[in-house]
Amino acid sequence: MLIAHVHVLDPIEPNELAMLQRVFDQACKVRGFQKQTPEAVEVAILIVSLYQHGVLDERQLTAMVI
Repeated sequence: MLIAHVHVLDPIEPNELAMLQRVFDQACKVRGFQKQTPEAVEVAILIVSLYQHGVLDERQLTAMVI
């Protein structure tokens, strides 16, 4: 029998989501990405991953993705 270890993440609150959106918008602007492109999707994935791994400061997160 295979047992998988699953880590349940806390939901992202509306104020946190707004901050992540600001970081995403800034990163897309600086990098020149349209928001629906594969490159922008990769940036979004990176932002959420960094946030879920403890990068909670907006300025630090922005600096890491632009």
